[in-house]
Amino acid sequence: MKTGIIGCGNIGTELALFIDKTKGFELKYLCDVNSNNIEKLQEKLRNSTKDVGIEQLIKNSELIIESANKNVVGKILKNKNLDKTGKKLLIMSTGGIIENINLFNKIKNCRIYLPSGAIVGLDAIKSVSGKIKSLTLTTTKPIRGLRDAPYIIKNNINLNKLKTKKIIFEGNLKKAIEGFPKNINVAATLFLVSRFKNVGIKIIADPKAKTNIHEILCKGDFGEIVLKTDNLPSKNPKTSYLAVLSAIQVLRNIKNNVKIGT
Repeated sequence: MKTGIIGCGNIGTELALFIDKTKGFELKYLCDVNSNNIEKLQEKLRNSTKDVGIEQLIKNSELIIESANKNVVGKILKNKNLDKTGKKLLIMSTGGIIENINLFNKIKNCRIYLPSGAIVGLDAIKSVSGKIKSLTLTTTKPIRGLRDAPYIIKNNINLNKLKTKKIIFEGNLKKAIEGFPKNINVAATLFLVSRFKNVGIKIIADPKAKTNIHEILCKGDFGEIVLKTDNLPSKNPKTSYLAVLSAIQVLRNIKNNVKIGT
């Protein structure tokens, strides 16, 4: 399966290394705004790849992997070469889907994969979609994972002064994505699987935290679903290592003939 990766940072690199050694995949194309990222990645790969633009990558790849940022998602979804039979698209920056939901809903032929990312229990949430009365996500992160977020800068929040954990944001999905574009893909994924419009989101900064914690509470006629993940960060403090592992599992499932779960 000819594969192209858009975004060769931490996640893109991990996925490239997995594909490079896995039968059934052929990593052919890499795309990144920073050519240094591509060069560093190519030095680690056993097989040769080409540095190309998004247009050529989408046109010539059977499997397209987005591991860049939410702003790239719209460019991919609107590309004329994407929505064709036989194409597959794996999206990591699910927040970009929310901002381009109309484009996303128009895709009919390309098969789209959304990894569960840093949270668990999406099969359960999906099974009760349409019967949910309330759905909340509480995310607790170390200080270094929240620095430079637009919401932090806009509201002049000095994270260095925090001595104990503090709620720094409470709001809806749209505002969370705008304020924390690199931190809140889990919330976007939660909405996409539940289709519950009023997902409540709370973000907590904890100066003593070493992990990224995501807690989900889902209530409805079925009862309650309580989910919690306590994730070690990846090499990028804004991303949980579980997000990388979940994407790798999606790649495995593409090639497997046995599927467990919905």
